[in-house]
Amino acid sequence: MSSITRNTNHDTIASMYDLKGIERHDIVIDCLEKLILNQIPPEAHIFDLGCGTGQVAKRLLNRGYQVTGIDSSADMLNCARQNAPNAEFIVDDARYFQLPPTFHAAISTDGVLNYLLTLEELTNSLQNVYNALLTNGLFALEMYIEEGCESSWHENSDGGGVEENNVWVDIWSYDQENKVGRKATTRFQWLNGQWQRSDVTFLLKLYSKFEIQAALEKVGFREIKIYDLQQDLGLDNLISETACFVCRK
Repeated sequence: MSSITRNTNHDTIASMYDLKGIERHDIVIDCLEKLILNQIPPEAHIFDLGCGTGQVAKRLLNRGYQVTGIDSSADMLNCARQNAPNAEFIVDDARYFQLPPTFHAAISTDGVLNYLLTLEELTNSLQNVYNALLTNGLFALEMYIEEGCESSWHENSDGGGVEENNVWVDIWSYDQENKVGRKATTRFQWLNGQWQRSDVTFLLKLYSKFEIQAALEKVGFREIKIYDLQQDLGLDNLISETACFVCRK
């Protein structure tokens, strides 16, 4: 069993994560359809790295694929097992997990790998994905990139939402010297007849397209292509700060 660092930050927001708009996951599936799903067998086994609450896994299952997901947040995976009961979910750490080469494809969406704060950690995770893929297996990963985020993250920004029994606010800031974004989330949840407050902070590292491509090449990936989700795929309703990398083992 690999060494697991529990993700208690995401545990804190797990029960409200799906309140933030699950329609985005339909867009992710449309993106994956254009990039990799049309190149793998109809019942292929797909590995979902940082699967969260299993919304993407659910949609892949509905298309007939087999899905195995890992996440370091046990509470996120408790939600995932409800959303996608026919998938396999494993609590594990992206930096250290070890799986045999059984997957036709792997995915990592929603900037999951930006939570790895050093290039060494990112490279280790990419190596683990490479090892888990079958020969010629495809890998699609979506990441926030330095070229797209520096201007938008440099200015403080906030967001949030109000749903039944949940109110939250996200406040963003950016450390330009270290290229690290900081999201401070405050949540109020109605429990046991009263509002309960929780505060949690998330750190995300920005990498350049060159750094990500070089890390993919270092671990052995080939045929690396980089897509702008708006310009190349016409997905105008996705955020512009991310890019999608598609490569092959």
